[in-house]
Amino acid sequence: MLLILLQTSDGSAECFPDLKVGVYKEIVPMGVDPDVISYRSAGTHLEPEEFHKEVQSLLKDGSSNHDTILLDCRNFYESKIGQFKNCLAPDIRKFSYFPDYVDKNLDLFRNKKVLMYCTGGIRCERGSAYLRSKNVCKEVYQLKGGIHKYLEQYPDGFYRGKLFVFDERYSISFNSDIISDCRYCGTQWDQYQLCSTDFCYQLVLSCTSCRQKGLTACCPVCQGKEQIPRGSPSSGSVHKEECECTHSRPRIPKGTL
Repeated sequence: MLLILLQTSDGSAECFPDLKVGVYKEIVPMGVDPDVISYRSAGTHLEPEEFHKEVQSLLKDGSSNHDTILLDCRNFYESKIGQFKNCLAPDIRKFSYFPDYVDKNLDLFRNKKVLMYCTGGIRCERGSAYLRSKNVCKEVYQLKGGIHKYLEQYPDGFYRGKLFVFDERYSISFNSDIISDCRYCGTQWDQYQLCSTDFCYQLVLSCTSCRQKGLTACCPVCQGKEQIPRGSPSSGSVHKEECECTHSRPRIPKGTL
């Protein structure tokens, strides 16, 4: 029997103009064939209340607990505006970079108990299976239903900040904490907008005051492109991801605790 986990959240019609139904081999591509690393080999599912108790125990032990890793397997821009306390959040731009991150940091996970989480549990299905395939962890667990289900039960729990979502809302809020800053002035800010240049799709944390000053790009390179008239030959020759943001972020960051 196929069980479908439904998740709902508030949003206006403007955020969801279309309904698309399709059949995909992978919902979120991990870069590894699903026939090789299957969700059937995923880690043990923990209900939100079970996961909450595990995190509570981890935080209670504090720095004395070196045997457990709370692993965020989302992208860096997601964990930047919201995450569980004391988590390990890899600085990756795409989920397809996650296997490389694991391979590069196997010693980090060796003989450890790993508690994984993502937005709705989808990425953890494959991510935990990949981690288990390396045979280095003592145990691998994942949050069933992801952060979304956890926050429905524990809006003031151990997850602080906003939950990033992949639609026009960019994020939804369950608590009032702001854990990120405006990239220009450093004031607390967690409302994403797209980089204002034609060929960049990076997300920018720029507060209202800075945006009023014209600081609306993701980095100095893109801010410089703002000076190029749109539609000019030079503006059309720039690849959408060629900017300081992407060049400065390694594809396979080294994990730290």
